Amino acid sequence: MKVKKGDVIQIKLNNKWGGCLAVVDEVRPWGVQCYVKVPLQGLAYYRVQNEEFDVIGPAIHVEE
Repeated sequence: MKVKKGDVIQIKLNNKWGGCLAVVDEVRPWGVQCYVKVPLQGLAYYRVQNEEFDVIGPAIHVEE
C-alpha cells in the first residue's frame, strides 16, 4: 500500500518510537515526516524511513 499525506502509520518495533501510531504530514523519497498528538501539548513531529513503518490507512480526523 502506497503511503500518502493524512494516512495513519504504525512505526515498527526496531525503532525508538516502535509501536506508535502516527499521522503522515509529508511523503518524501526516503520515508515520511509524521506526527503524534500529545494531549495538552501539541504535535510531536518525527521522520521515519520507508522500511521502518507499515501503513494502517487513511485518518478520519486530521490536525489542521
